[in-house]
Amino acid sequence: MGKILSILLIGICSFFSLQASAAEPKSAAEAEQQIKALQEELKSLGEWLKEAQSEKSQVEGQLEEKEKSINELLKQIETIQDNIKQSDGQLKELAVKQQTLKISIQQQNQQIAAQIRAVYRSGEQEGMKFLLDGRTPEEIMRMVRYNRYFSQARQSLINGYGIQVNELSLIEKSMRSHRAQQAREQARLVEERTVLAKQQKERQQILVKLQKDIQSGGSKAKTLKRNQQQLEALLLKLEEALAEMPVIDENVAFSSLKGKLNKPLGRLNVLRESGQVNLGGVTLSAKEGTKVNAVYHGRVIFSDWLRGFGLVLILDHGEGYMSLYGYNQSLLKEVGEWVNTNDPIATVGSSGGRTVPGLFFSIRHNGTPVSPLKWVNQG
Repeated sequence: MGKILSILLIGICSFFSLQASAAEPKSAAEAEQQIKALQEELKSLGEWLKEAQSEKSQVEGQLEEKEKSINELLKQIETIQDNIKQSDGQLKELAVKQQTLKISIQQQNQQIAAQIRAVYRSGEQEGMKFLLDGRTPEEIMRMVRYNRYFSQARQSLINGYGIQVNELSLIEKSMRSHRAQQAREQARLVEERTVLAKQQKERQQILVKLQKDIQSGGSKAKTLKRNQQQLEALLLKLEEALAEMPVIDENVAFSSLKGKLNKPLGRLNVLRESGQVNLGGVTLSAKEGTKVNAVYHGRVIFSDWLRGFGLVLILDHGEGYMSLYGYNQSLLKEVGEWVNTNDPIATVGSSGGRTVPGLFFSIRHNGTPVSPLKWVNQG
């Protein structure tokens, strides 16, 4: 929880510098006072969330720890994959340069060889020929200058040849270095995926225990109702903390975008589940690992694990509107970050104690749930 607060506070501090145009100008003293007030609000929010989460059972605590660990592993794997992809691109660029240089070196090699043969054939007879064929001193001097120019041109060609050979050597050295780095990254990727498989297996074992606890402790509906109440309380606390923040400055107001918002997933297949309590949103079916996209421009105000909803990310869009994304496998954004429409913000998962993957998607206005599917573009 300390990590959440520290990231959130950093995001808020950067927020004031980035959003100067979005709020009335303030003096440095007023801005500092506002930040301190917000820090107090967020401190109380952190303490409240910590206390609320402490009510979870030991098994739920194990599930939270495991799903957070999997989240971090997936981030590391994505970073490694990005590094490998970048290295592939660099190797392709180097290979093109290498081929171009080889062709150029071959052409220069042929030119130098031709000039050497020409010089060898003419030898030193050229100078004697000038003296014996009756040419004037001016003509002889002109031919001497021409020979000097040709000699300089040959030397320049040879020098350029040497530079290109050296450049080719450096490129080939760089390619060997990239391939070695790529091999190390591939080995890291295999290692991280092995650890991930182990973590996911352990999570499955914890999940079995959790389902048994739910069955022995009461109905599923009762558990879902408890989780819903905690979510509602969290959203209320977030609204109170955001009340002091400057308004988000966006050309198009969120309230005018009903039916026009970007879809969080490519396809909106609602997952119908038995015994489901109305959680103020919909569960969308999707394959695990599918990218979840922001429905609109906003700032991340929550990015953490929440009982019953797993890894959750909440965006503030201004005007009292928020969008919420739960059950994620991994979270790609931190609190305080700004996102644009259609930016990837998470990946679909089954965190929070679910047995099948899906995305919990909700839109709130002043804390009240609105029908999320009526707000997104169904086309």
